[in-house]
Amino acid sequence: MTTETGAAKPSWQTRAVTALLAAGGQRQMLGSPARLRAALEKRDRRVEDVRPPAFLRKEATVTRDDLDGWPVYRITPKAVSTDVTVVFLHGGGFIREIVRPHWSFVRALGAAVPAECVVPIYPLVPHGRAADMVATTAAILARTIEQRGSGRTVVMGNSAGGGLALAATQVLGDHGGPQPSRVVLISPWLDVTMSDPALAAIEPDDPFHQRPGLAEIGRLYADGLDTRDPRVSPLYGPVEGLPPLTVFCGTREMTVIDARTLTRRAEAAGVPVDYHEGAALPHNYALMPTPEGRAAREIIIDACRTPHHDRHAVPAARKPGP
Repeated sequence: MTTETGAAKPSWQTRAVTALLAAGGQRQMLGSPARLRAALEKRDRRVEDVRPPAFLRKEATVTRDDLDGWPVYRITPKAVSTDVTVVFLHGGGFIREIVRPHWSFVRALGAAVPAECVVPIYPLVPHGRAADMVATTAAILARTIEQRGSGRTVVMGNSAGGGLALAATQVLGDHGGPQPSRVVLISPWLDVTMSDPALAAIEPDDPFHQRPGLAEIGRLYADGLDTRDPRVSPLYGPVEGLPPLTVFCGTREMTVIDARTLTRRAEAAGVPVDYHEGAALPHNYALMPTPEGRAAREIIIDACRTPHHDRHAVPAARKPGP
């Protein structure tokens, strides 16, 4: 099912948040491979201690259970019991750490679903490479399914984390392992080749991204693999047998091209898809503190609450996007 959200003109809150984020210079940094590499060198000169912020511990029990050297945090609400676990993979283009808005989103899921959240802290490019990252993510997901059960485990990611979530789910399917009950993808980056000709028309209107820097991140992430290897670009991976998908993308982000392609392929393969395309909305709009973001999060919360079997047959609407 495809749903268009947003109006021709986004809310003033969305316009304000977009302008604030765009002023951070990310688009300029992604303008060339050289600028991207310089930014990574500057990042690596800083030492970051990544851990859940204190505000989470007021409302939840926070534990840590590492795997393959990754810190893996489990956030369990104190005030309510949970029967759903969400494995959440943060965005940041594989080059930036989890940030406070991601943790705030985790807190909201915990309270509203209510859900226990598992949050892996994966290594960043160029220290993290696709083959290892997808394998460890799949192991974390399999471990979570074993503990909670297939029908009550949701895997979710935004941006680069969305691509990682889909790739790990595909790996589990390839090996005949248990699948999560649902895959939720928020502005997912699914094809690091940045080779689709349709990207050229959207790139000038994307306030955060340019192709040269993104393609360089993809090359570093692949670390010798073909960038069309499904572990690197899960858009080229199998869709048959995937769990139901819930997908969000805006028309002002280049990732919308691949979200539309994934949706068409999945629907053709009989996979239930709940696709939401935000007119004139930017990358990661579903996580923004805006009216459009709040509406998207209500849908995400409902998707996490609903068991697999209740949403398996989603009627098809029109096909996504042009």
